[in-house]
Amino acid sequence: MRQWKGRQVILYHGNNGHTQKVRGTLEKWDDTRKYVILGPKMLAIPFENIAYITMLPPGRERRSRHPAKLNSIGYVMSVPIQFDNAIYFQSAVTVWKDDQLIAYNIKLASHTDHDVVLEDGQTLSKEEHLFVVRSLRGEL
Repeated sequence: MRQWKGRQVILYHGNNGHTQKVRGTLEKWDDTRKYVILGPKMLAIPFENIAYITMLPPGRERRSRHPAKLNSIGYVMSVPIQFDNAIYFQSAVTVWKDDQLIAYNIKLASHTDHDVVLEDGQTLSKEEHLFVVRSLRGEL
């Protein structure tokens, strides 16, 4: 099923004899945690609840009326949940130190109470740097 990652599917799932049909993009197949992530709403569906998965027929793919693009307005991250969300949603982050641009549209790998690790491996201090995040608007 991993070969279907990124493809649009119809997934039938449920338990106790009740089955629901959902349509979306197979975003992630996790053998360790035993679930799939189905976008665009990022639904986590356990393997044990999946009854059947099929590809959407050609020409039936969902076309977004509003394709995803970066919001032109960003905001300064200051609380831990904002850093958590930027990591989880793989948001574009711009990093500043005073008036010097350190990194542009980079993703965060992790963070602690005092430091942030960027996707390229750099570790930066939260006190010395300003982290500005821009969200995606529209549909993926």
